[in-house]
Amino acid sequence: MSGFWNYRVIYCEATKDEAALYQIHEVEYNLNGKVTNWSETGAAPFGRSMEELQADADRLKSAFDKPVLKVIRQPRGYTLVEVDSGEEATAEING
Repeated sequence: MSGFWNYRVIYCEATKDEAALYQIHEVEYNLNGKVTNWSETGAAPFGRSMEELQADADRLKSAFDKPVLKVIRQPRGYTLVEVDSGEEATAEING
């Protein structure tokens, strides 16, 4: 069970078939701030009114206040690490 989530920029490295890509994703954390899951596709703002759409777009912008992450393939599954430090991605519980 996830403790909380936030928006994060995730960098996908270039492959022989596709160019490198940055997207904003929803990232889920456990109660200790360790990543437990992230959205497969990038997030897009939405709302039932212009005001809701603007508020959601503002929430997505919060991803730029945090370190950029990238997906690393592990022997069993994947993990997210910070691009600059290479350390496993975490989040402050109130961050």
